Amino acid sequence: MKEIFDNYVETSFDGYQQATFKFKQFKINYEKFLPKDKKSLVLDIGIGRGEMLSCMRDWGFNYQGVDISPSTVKFCQSHKLKCEVTDDTVQWLLNNRKKFSLITCLDVLEHVPQNQTINFLKAIKSSLSNGGVAIIQVPNLQSPYGYLHHFNDFTHVSGFVEHSLRQVLLAAGFKQIELYGFEEIFATSLKQRLRLALRFFYRRAVRFLRALNANPNPKILDPVIFAVARK
Repeated sequence: MKEIFDNYVETSFDGYQQATFKFKQFKINYEKFLPKDKKSLVLDIGIGRGEMLSCMRDWGFNYQGVDISPSTVKFCQSHKLKCEVTDDTVQWLLNNRKKFSLITCLDVLEHVPQNQTINFLKAIKSSLSNGGVAIIQVPNLQSPYGYLHHFNDFTHVSGFVEHSLRQVLLAAGFKQIELYGFEEIFATSLKQRLRLALRFFYRRAVRFLRALNANPNPKILDPVIFAVARK
């Protein structure tokens, strides 16, 4: 995997620029969970092209980013974003105990081998201040076409649904956990409102067919889910 991670921006994204649509998505999905005190320290793990870091900066927070990929850090630093490379994310977190009021970890946990997942989440918890919040975003394998997200990246080695995401967070010691579907559609145009209306009926049909076949029928069918876990 090192060959991919060392050049992650070049090998894993569709261009050498930020995905600006994510700014709106992150505002809708995540801004409400950030601390009210703008002086609070917040951290993004696995920074990608820095969209979450840009949001943290633009929302006025004292932020930091960390990643194992030199190419993502170089890219984000070229956008004047505060971030650094680490060879060992778990140790970096353990060296920064009780420092951050909020930690985001977006599309990262699926890259972590199963035998390291719990320790990784424990390290995140250790780096949160008392009452701190972790936001963990992953592809949702219980969505109708969840495999498209999961197998889109060769470095994905773990997969999650609602139950398993809650399961690993509980095992890591988080007590208060809320799960949400990541909303990707903004109802700001007639076309988008039509998409939302059609999606409602499509998802009802999916749930009906799963119930008919006595399959597990979890609540969230969005292609991406996230957990808000409080220390």
